[in-house]
Amino acid sequence: MSRFLQVFCTLLSSLLIAAAIPNEFLYFGSPLIGLFALAPFYIAISRSKSYVESFWLSYLHGFVAHLLSSFWLGNFAGFAIFTLGASDIGTAFFEGFFGLAFYFPFQFTTKTLELSEHAGKSHYAVPLRIFWFTAVYVIWEYCKSTGFLAYPWGTISMTAYKWQLITQIADITGVYGITFLFALFSACCAEGTLLLGTLSNSPEGAAVFSSYKRSCAVCLVLLLCTLAYGMHALLQERKPVKFMNTILVQQNRNPTRKDEEENILLAEALTEERLSALKETGTTCDLVVWSEAVLSKRFPDAESYYNFFPSENPLLKFVKKQRTPFIIGGPIIFDDDNHEYGNSALLFDKNGKFSGFYTKMHLVPFAELIPLRQYEPVRELIKSMIGYSYGWTPGKKPVLFEIPLNDLNQPEKDYDIISIATTAKKKEKPTAVISTPICFDDSAYEVCRALYLCGSEVFVNITNDSWSKTNSSEIQHFVVAHYRSIEYRTTTIRSANAGYTVVIDPTGKILADLPLFEEGALSYRVPIYARTMTVYARLGNWLPYLLIALVFAYIAFAVRRAKREEITVIALTLLPHSLEWYELWERVQLRYEQDFAIDWNNWNL
Repeated sequence: MSRFLQVFCTLLSSLLIAAAIPNEFLYFGSPLIGLFALAPFYIAISRSKSYVESFWLSYLHGFVAHLLSSFWLGNFAGFAIFTLGASDIGTAFFEGFFGLAFYFPFQFTTKTLELSEHAGKSHYAVPLRIFWFTAVYVIWEYCKSTGFLAYPWGTISMTAYKWQLITQIADITGVYGITFLFALFSACCAEGTLLLGTLSNSPEGAAVFSSYKRSCAVCLVLLLCTLAYGMHALLQERKPVKFMNTILVQQNRNPTRKDEEENILLAEALTEERLSALKETGTTCDLVVWSEAVLSKRFPDAESYYNFFPSENPLLKFVKKQRTPFIIGGPIIFDDDNHEYGNSALLFDKNGKFSGFYTKMHLVPFAELIPLRQYEPVRELIKSMIGYSYGWTPGKKPVLFEIPLNDLNQPEKDYDIISIATTAKKKEKPTAVISTPICFDDSAYEVCRALYLCGSEVFVNITNDSWSKTNSSEIQHFVVAHYRSIEYRTTTIRSANAGYTVVIDPTGKILADLPLFEEGALSYRVPIYARTMTVYARLGNWLPYLLIALVFAYIAFAVRRAKREEITVIALTLLPHSLEWYELWERVQLRYEQDFAIDWNNWNL
């Protein structure tokens, strides 16, 4: 294949990925395009002639796919140089590095091995290429989505949102099982395309095709099993054990210090309007949730400040008046002297008292989490470049909030309690234990799993995505977040300042939502289900760990086998020369015996 066609296939694959992920034209993406998106990339890699060539093809693939699918990162105010520029180059280099792994099985492809494969003697070659590509791609997306530089956007699993029968396996494998299926399907399609041109010239084409058919059969069986499990999960009856009447406020304003008063007054008006509507129906609200970063003054010092601000309707007096707990995004002080502040979800009880906070643990690298920011020269540099931020300090531990529930019409328990106690105990008020992952937190495996294992019954995500100014950004974040509901079979609530404000059930289905980039407040009787320990909750990302082990095991095996074959080749190469020397030595010995033979009969003993 010419270099031009390799580049074309790589660019085509990047374009297909960007088209399959939620975008400005297909808001929720296209899983059908996602199924085939990696096929051109497989073809390009399979025709590489060296590690260097594979590196640059993978670099190009990562660069273009990231740029086309996450172009909205350029709207991140003064941080665009990091969020779009640095992330694009970093993603490209990272995938380029994985290009070395993609090429690994092809480095052993010699003319001899190709002839052996076409003769039907190397039955392992076709499935090896297919499953190797699939495994390495899953590992690439896992490494891309975890750690300090984690960015789980632009992934193949994001393309599958519309196919709920497929996405249900996330409670077993996480999102990586979906990536595995889609990458495997693309690899099978690409390998079949490549074999079309070789089988007709192969005397044993039937044997090669038989090996390819078995690989496709495995892919088909996995897909059918996934569909069957998805149908079972969707048809399974799930009964809520309690409900939490919740109001989610979407003020459609980018929170800034200069507009703080206007933003708070707007949020108060939207909240009061929705609370009044609930009271008319005789419903009591259990919780009001405002989005991330609504407040700018740092707690706990700012508690007295918000007793008088805004002057028109002070925030904490407003909360006390509503007699309802509030969760509001704002900063917390860790160490004022060293400029250590946390991006937090602040809890206020029904009396307007500041009652606790959870601080965002997974910060956006180079935008929220700036390395070496504890040093004054670095802070001065950041201030000169950005002008208003030193970044945030990450939270240190998971935090849960317990919210009292006022709804008297809770579901009846399907069991009886027979008591022989001498004194009747006072009936306790039901509560909901919630966790509040903040913005990027809801994409972080280690954060959400820790919150769930600590006892979270509902994920209540608060988000500020208004800076992106694009529909695709809002929906992409929602698609990433909705997998948390499926993975842990729990309800997820998202309160975003511009969108996507939504309630998601344990199968990933939307129960209620608000339009993007519009002011509004959503009230919903949020169902809370009994906590279940899914396979994913117990084992975490076991699938990529397993694939990493298998890949390294094969590398060790292949390198050892290659060394053995190299020794064999050397031995076979030297064999003719060894025979010549052996024959020459025999002739020398014979001539020596002839010239220096001794006739012992002539000796007088």
